[in-house]
Amino acid sequence: MKRRRAAYPCPLPLAARQPAPVGAAFITGLVTQGLLLSLQGRGMQPRLDRRTARMALQGGAALAAGTSAAHAWQAGAPLHALTSVATGVAAVAAIEYLLQDENSREKQDGQEEA
Repeated sequence: MKRRRAAYPCPLPLAARQPAPVGAAFITGLVTQGLLLSLQGRGMQPRLDRRTARMALQGGAALAAGTSAAHAWQAGAPLHALTSVATGVAAVAAIEYLLQDENSREKQDGQEEA
């Protein structure tokens, strides 16, 4: 019986072809970005506001997308890598839209304060 070839050549050994740890990368990015932003400025007094939460979520999404894209690229799947990047861009944009500051949202809607 003839063996079928994979849709794309994968130079990595079988153990390295496991799914990318995207969930772990998201948590890593979330915590890292959150810690950096919450402690910057204001004399090292921790803060947790909408901006910090938004940036922490965006950091997690960006790191998860980058991790997935890197693993896909190393596995020889450029289309999967490009899809990972596009998904990351969409996630960051969605988080930006959903968690933007109220002042920014009013300005976007054309209702500037008088």
